[in-house]
Amino acid sequence: RQSASPNALVPAPAIIMADTPAPLPTEALQARVLALRKLANADVVPAVQDLVQACCSGAEFTLFRSVSGPGRAIGYKKTFPFRMEPPASSALCVSEAAVVFGATACELPAATWRGARVVELGCGSGYVGVLLAALGARVTLTDLPHVAAFTSATLALNAAVIRVPASAAFGAWDWSQPRSEAAGAVTAGDSLLHELASADVAVAADPVGDEAAQRDFLTAARALLGLDGQPALGRSLRQLLVVHKHQQSFCISGYSAPTDGARPTITQADECERCMFRRNLEDAGIKVTLWHRPPKEFAHPFVEMWALSRDVAR
Repeated sequence: RQSASPNALVPAPAIIMADTPAPLPTEALQARVLALRKLANADVVPAVQDLVQACCSGAEFTLFRSVSGPGRAIGYKKTFPFRMEPPASSALCVSEAAVVFGATACELPAATWRGARVVELGCGSGYVGVLLAALGARVTLTDLPHVAAFTSATLALNAAVIRVPASAAFGAWDWSQPRSEAAGAVTAGDSLLHELASADVAVAADPVGDEAAQRDFLTAARALLGLDGQPALGRSLRQLLVVHKHQQSFCISGYSAPTDGARPTITQADECERCMFRRNLEDAGIKVTLWHRPPKEFAHPFVEMWALSRDVAR
């Protein structure tokens, strides 16, 4: 809105006592503030934050991956270096959900990813896709075209840890038009629709943060699973994985005003079961089940990892 002239006379605002909510008693207000502080503290997991900050700074760090054979039985793990291209904007920062997924993926048996055909949905920084390629998967990272240069830079930084037959390449894909023949060709040569059709696993880390992204992701997920009245785009999919961080400003009730009559406020992380994103997935005919729990030091009270599938009971 336009600002008023500093010399203009501004009438005193009218006070309507009948519509003004009564403040909470001091004890109740203090209890609400303490609960919100507890919630904010629960939203910080040191191991996750350390990796997020390392990614944002462009610093090289070390990750651990499981091995096969006798070594796994005694807990032996291999290390490998990893580095992200520093993001030009906050929208391309590595998310906490991506870090939690990555830590979990590294803990799984080596055979889980070796040779698997994986498509990352909404790759952004490329953390998940490049990590899975380092674990032995053949990965197609997808996002809107403007992300290509940034993702390619991250791929180049980690080329040495992606060993044949593993691979990683970028392809443009718009969730709002999932069946469009305009879907870009993947760097390796095949069309993106072909990559989707032959993928074993599709994974999306923190794919939605607002209503528009949720709408487009639901469109893409329904097309992948064949819930839009046409054959499934992901004909060979064994798993469609989503890693979601619950947000007070989006999918669960937020920090509401501490007054009588205000909408209920989330004050405990375990109330994430009220997630509206999950409910909308289920309303779209998609079954949501827990995939894996992360390693203890990466367990985040607001991050869940789901396996999505067609709900045959509907």
